Amino acid sequence: MSVLGVVVVTGTSPRVQAVVLDGSLDAPTVADTFELRTSSTDPAEQAVDLARHIAPKVTGVGYQAVAIRVAGASPVGRRNKAAFSRAHCEGALIYVIRSATGKPVTVVDPVTAPKSVGMKKPQLEELIDGLVSKGVNREAVLAAVVGLAGV
Repeated sequence: MSVLGVVVVTGTSPRVQAVVLDGSLDAPTVADTFELRTSSTDPAEQAVDLARHIAPKVTGVGYQAVAIRVAGASPVGRRNKAAFSRAHCEGALIYVIRSATGKPVTVVDPVTAPKSVGMKKPQLEELIDGLVSKGVNREAVLAAVVGLAGV
């Protein structure tokens, strides 16, 4: 059983980092990772680019679940450009992934993640630490683990 975990990482321009987990919640393994980038400078175009890039990565692959780690608190209070850009990208990704897979996308909040998987926070962190290695985004792994728990 394969589950895809996705996170939008902001910086000079947003990018998607993703991890594919195989197995079960008791013994997950990292099967694959990938990163998607955009060359656009316009926030709306960046969201569209990343959504276009992820479509072939999820279409017809047969993931049992897809989960995305979201930014969390509303970006409106601070009017932070990076937070708005991330929120735009997350929304576009959720729409495209749901359209491509025909399945709902699990939205992962790190505060409620331990409860979602039925673990205490230290247990969940230990599980994630065991899966994270160079080039594997911790937040993408968190999303995938929560997705795996829901399967």
